[in-house]
Amino acid sequence: MKVTVNSEPNCKKILDIEVPHEEIQAEIDKQILLYRAKANIPGFRRGKAPLEVVKRQFIDGIKGDVFETLVPKAYDEAISQEDLHPVEQPKLSNVEFDDDKPLKFRAEIEVRPEFEPKKYTGLKAERKVRAIEDKDVEESLSQMQRQNAEFTPVERKCHDNDLVITDLIKKYDKLNQLKDDKMEDVEIDLGSESVLKEFKEGLRGMGIGEMKDIEIKYPEDYTDKQFAGNEVKFTALVKEVKEIKLPELNDDFAKNFAQMENLDKLKEQFRENMTLQANQEADNALKGDLIKQIVDNNRFDVPETMVEKYLQSVTEDFKKRYQDVDEVKLKQSYRSVGEDTIRWQFIYREIADKESIKVIEEDRAAWVKNFANMYNMDEKTAREALGKAGKFNDIDDTLIEQKVLDFIKENSKISS
Repeated sequence: MKVTVNSEPNCKKILDIEVPHEEIQAEIDKQILLYRAKANIPGFRRGKAPLEVVKRQFIDGIKGDVFETLVPKAYDEAISQEDLHPVEQPKLSNVEFDDDKPLKFRAEIEVRPEFEPKKYTGLKAERKVRAIEDKDVEESLSQMQRQNAEFTPVERKCHDNDLVITDLIKKYDKLNQLKDDKMEDVEIDLGSESVLKEFKEGLRGMGIGEMKDIEIKYPEDYTDKQFAGNEVKFTALVKEVKEIKLPELNDDFAKNFAQMENLDKLKEQFRENMTLQANQEADNALKGDLIKQIVDNNRFDVPETMVEKYLQSVTEDFKKRYQDVDEVKLKQSYRSVGEDTIRWQFIYREIADKESIKVIEEDRAAWVKNFANMYNMDEKTAREALGKAGKFNDIDDTLIEQKVLDFIKENSKISS
C-alpha cells in the first residue's frame, strides 16, 4: 500500500492513500462468495449460482461492500505504518474507485503534537499562604451571628444595619444579560459585608413605599454570573424595613448555633477552616504558576478541532447563564486560554511517559475512598457508581496530572 503524508499547521496531516488493485480484486472475490452464499437467484439453488452471474447481478452492492471494508482497513494500516496518532476521525475526499485501477483516497486528520517536553524541572515559584488574623475570625463570627439574627418589621426609614425588602425594576442593562425585567421581594441586608456599596448608599434613609434609581457596577468576579462585570440601573421600591436583633456572642451561642462546646472552641474551628482554605488557595495558585511556566517553555501548535471543542463548551456554558452571547467575541477572548489548556494536557502526559510516572491500583483505591467519604457512601457502592458512569478513565487522568505536578514540585525550588 502506498501512502504519502503532507504536514500542515495545527497538527494537520494529509494522507494520500493508494490500495493496490490486487488487494481490491481479492476483496471483490471474497464478497462475491459471500453474496452467492446468501443470494436467491432464479434458476439456481442458493449458493450454487455461477460467480460471474452473481457478480453481474450484485456488482453495485459488492463494490459498495468492498469500499466500506477496504477504506477503513487501509486508513488504519496507513496511520500505523506512518506512526500517526489521530485525535479525531478522518475527513475523506478525492476518492477514486474504478475497475482495474488502484483504490485511491485522501484522509485529512489532526494528530497529537510531536514535541519533546523541556524545562519542566528546576523551576522557581513561591507558595504564598494568606495569614489568618484575629480580625478574620471575628468577621466570620459576625457573619454567623448575623445569619442567626432575628428581624422585626418597623415603621421607619432604614438604617445601616437593617434588612430592606425591595422590588428591583430594571431600567438599564449594559451587557443585556439579566433574565428578568423585575425582581420582586429582594432581601438586601445593609449590614452585610457582601452587599455592594451602591445598594447600601442608595437605600440608606429610604422608607416604605419610596422609590429611587440606583446604578450598580458589578465586579468581574461577582458570584451571580448574569451580573458579573455588568452595569445595571434599577428603580428600587422599598416594601418593608426590618430591624435586626443579634444573638449575643457567648458560649450559649456556640452551643445553640454551631454545636460547639464553647465560644473559644468555635473560634478555634473557624481558624482551622480558614487556614485550610488559605492553604488550598496557595496550592491552587502555585499549581497555576508552575503550569504557566511550563506551558510558556513548551510552545507548539495544538489540533484546531480540540480548540474548537473547548470554545464550543465555553460558549454553551455562557449561553446557559446569559441571554445574549456574542459567540465570535467570546471565542476570540478564550482562544489563547483554550490553546494553553490543551497544550498542558499534552505536556503532562508526555512528562508522565518520559519520567515513567504511572497510576497504580493503590492510587485509584485512595481516590475512591476519599470520594466515598465525601458523599457518605461505602467504598463498594462508590466504585460501582463511578464504574456505571464511566468515570475511571477521568479519575486516572486526574491522578496522573497530580502525580506529574508532585514530581514537578519536588524538582523545583518552591519558596514560601
